[in-house]
Amino acid sequence: MATNASNIRETVENGLESQIASLREELSVISKSLSDQGFELPDVRSTYNSVKRRSRKAARFVGSEANGAVEKAREHPLATVAIISAIAGIGLLAGMGAYRRY
Repeated sequence: MATNASNIRETVENGLESQIASLREELSVISKSLSDQGFELPDVRSTYNSVKRRSRKAARFVGSEANGAVEKAREHPLATVAIISAIAGIGLLAGMGAYRRY
């Protein structure tokens, strides 16, 4: 299960890095557009580096929380099944309620 948590963390990190790269490109376009109109924005690279650091910190937090959840699920398998069943039941009821409205 530790491998699954590592895979989850890696997937989250890769997704965040991809989104950050996309945002960086968009910021560059916006910055250039505003610069052409006479406005100045803070340095895009420093903003990118700040967001990158924070996203890595967030990814590590998500990974550690996922590891904690996996450990709790291992310690209490019956409670885990009960919780997942309750969530599925609530989702089913919500879906049926939404279906009836349309």
